[in-house]
Amino acid sequence: MATHRIGVIPGDGIGPEVVAQGLRVLQAAAAADGFGLECEQLPWGCGYYLQHGCMMPEDALEQLRVFDAIYLGGVGLPGRVPEELSVRGVVFAIRFGFDQYANVRPVRPLPGAPFPLRHVDPATVDFVVVREATEGLYVGQGGRYAAGTPEFERWQPLRPACARSREIATQIGLYTEHGCRRVMEYAFDLARRRNGRRLVTSCTKPNALNYGMGLWDGVFAEVAAEYPEVEHEWMHADALAMRFVTQPQHFDVVVAPNLFGDLITDVSAALLGGLGMAPGGNIAPGGLSMFEPPHGTAPDIAGRGVANPIAAVLTAALMLRELGEEAGAQRIEAATAALVADGQTLTPDIGGRASTEEVGNSLAKLVLHS
Repeated sequence: MATHRIGVIPGDGIGPEVVAQGLRVLQAAAAADGFGLECEQLPWGCGYYLQHGCMMPEDALEQLRVFDAIYLGGVGLPGRVPEELSVRGVVFAIRFGFDQYANVRPVRPLPGAPFPLRHVDPATVDFVVVREATEGLYVGQGGRYAAGTPEFERWQPLRPACARSREIATQIGLYTEHGCRRVMEYAFDLARRRNGRRLVTSCTKPNALNYGMGLWDGVFAEVAAEYPEVEHEWMHADALAMRFVTQPQHFDVVVAPNLFGDLITDVSAALLGGLGMAPGGNIAPGGLSMFEPPHGTAPDIAGRGVANPIAAVLTAALMLRELGEEAGAQRIEAATAALVADGQTLTPDIGGRASTEEVGNSLAKLVLHS
């Protein structure tokens, strides 16, 4: 019997509530399919910051190396901890530290979930967004410069507004040939093994971002030539976002740079019924991956028992699949689909009256007895 060690970071806001239900469903799948789970809770995040002045201990990455996967509930307490500290202190620190370069967001609406498009049959929508997660504008390079500094003077001739400003800021995006290539190969490999159209769509914007997207487009052409059995296409990010609304059934696998991927995946989450239904994983192929529902911490509803745990549960299924427990992943996904189709045990965000715990209990029972 395989045993998987999971580092659990419940995080902030609703994170502990939804992670508790995700773990409940995971344990049910383990009991049903005969594998073991060893889960260790790590109390990192904004609560830890308010006590210790840092989001994680200095040796956090070393502590995490002993696990087979990381399960994260979400990090952030807006108004109490600056967002740039919370995100960079945990999520980015782990993503960058373990080179989790493929952020994977499946988009397959469940029957019975809210679907916002009248003109599209939700049963025809089934695609995955693969977002590059370690490069682009998120690398944290640049600065803020006051008038009179050498850096300010360097940029001043670029735009007339600089001369009328007291301060300017630069945010530098970094794109590497290897970084582009590996996430594109991941996307093409995914398209090759999915039961979809075998189509990879590149989300790009070379008319505005001539250097970074110029490199991105050139590498995409090279990678596409290595997969002749998979179709490929380029689509500007703004046109692609519109197409998610007008014709989402067109897509199979979308590969996107970091910022564009961040934006379009929230658009795609609307097709699932909202962020409370959207699973996500940060994949380091062959290494330590982290799985987190992308809905954030929602501190406005924390502690009220109404948070939707389905995103966390489906994220747990993604984690099992990456760990090689395909049967357990399918069991969780089938139970979730049955629960949503039945419509009797849903949280208020998708039209129900059930509590977070009631949804988790029902899913665990479905998984255990399926």
